[in-house]
Amino acid sequence: ANTEGDLEALAPLVPAHVRARVEAIDPTLDEDLAQWYADSCPRPRVQVLGPIKVRIGSGGDPARAVARTGYYTEMVAFLCTRPEGATTAEVADAFGLTDERVRRDMSVVRNWLGTNPHTGQAFLPDAMKAPHAAERGIGLYAVPDALFDADLFRRLRLRGEARGRHGLKDLCSALDLVQGRPFAATRSKVGVWLSTTRLNE
Repeated sequence: ANTEGDLEALAPLVPAHVRARVEAIDPTLDEDLAQWYADSCPRPRVQVLGPIKVRIGSGGDPARAVARTGYYTEMVAFLCTRPEGATTAEVADAFGLTDERVRRDMSVVRNWLGTNPHTGQAFLPDAMKAPHAAERGIGLYAVPDALFDADLFRRLRLRGEARGRHGLKDLCSALDLVQGRPFAATRSKVGVWLSTTRLNE
């Protein structure tokens, strides 16, 4: 589309009720996007649309992961790609660890990410307190309150497409999140889970 007329012709024709429904199911999108770009944020911010990076929130403890930041960063990124949560066995298989080692590492990550000041709970809850643990009857590791750029990208794209020709700003905002090749700089010792899921592709 080179002109406003082109955009009018090429934009998807979305019924008004569909647009309204899409906007209604994600009322915090603009607030979450503002937090992503804020100088200070209480929530962890996890980037995978480019080099994998974790910016811990204001309640986190940077010293907890200083010795192995890349390793724990990738572990958090792995959890963010599984919003329903990952079992101890799934984490162990993805990273080539024993179950006991997974539990120790998750304790480090829990202290690193810190406590959510709005809920008083850890950003990485105890496995049996994860959002979907009770319904599945099994311990799960998840970071439900983290800001995840891939999730923001999908949400912006959905809302942008639902808004038709008025959604261009959302689509551009989604593209602005991309900082390079997705999942770049994954450590060669780990990253096996990417080869099976192909999320980076």
